[in-house]
Amino acid sequence: MKSALQQGQLNSAYSREGKAGRYSRPADKNGGGALAVYTRAVGTQQADWPSKGYGVGSNDSKVQLILSPNVLQTPNHGWRASSTDNGGLVPGAAKKDQVGLPQGDPLKRTKQLWGKQTESGRNGAFNETVKDTSVKENNEQLHWEKVSLQGNLKGMVVTSQASFNTLMGLEGAQQTAGAAGRGTVRFGNQDVPVVLAEKNSSLLSTLKSAGIADDNGRVR
Repeated sequence: MKSALQQGQLNSAYSREGKAGRYSRPADKNGGGALAVYTRAVGTQQADWPSKGYGVGSNDSKVQLILSPNVLQTPNHGWRASSTDNGGLVPGAAKKDQVGLPQGDPLKRTKQLWGKQTESGRNGAFNETVKDTSVKENNEQLHWEKVSLQGNLKGMVVTSQASFNTLMGLEGAQQTAGAAGRGTVRFGNQDVPVVLAEKNSSLLSTLKSAGIADDNGRVR
């Protein structure tokens, strides 16, 4: 977390580890996971999505960064949305597309696969993910190589006191007086709100209570 704030961006595993990195998950070995930064999109009516989340990253030692929806709309960002990463295949690719690809280096394995995506396909997958009230556990978006936090970071959610205390130990962080489990972390010239979610709470209720989202569930 500290390095991400210092760099002002989230980086893919490949950019950190390189082609010889120790990629343990099948999705990473296949390349889609290693080459991407993952985000998860939760619809404004999906009140059953828990504060802790599901799947990768959903444990008490993790910090969830709440990003502006603009991260999916900035023309120069080049986001790639999918309802699932298909075990690392990336949207638009099929199992047969991996036949004959070189082993090892994720970039050589899958760079060409990213070109199989279509804008309509990405948009369709994303819209299916966030519509109506039903929770979609496979609600990931894949972002090529990095995601900037500048102008996009709107809040942080943790689900353990230990993680909250770690954030409050960062330079410039402040705990909110008289409000347990509330504070801010300094990022550039911005004080980013931090909230320790109540046990078994929903993400939407947590974001609303902390003022990170408005009454309609939209991130501010």
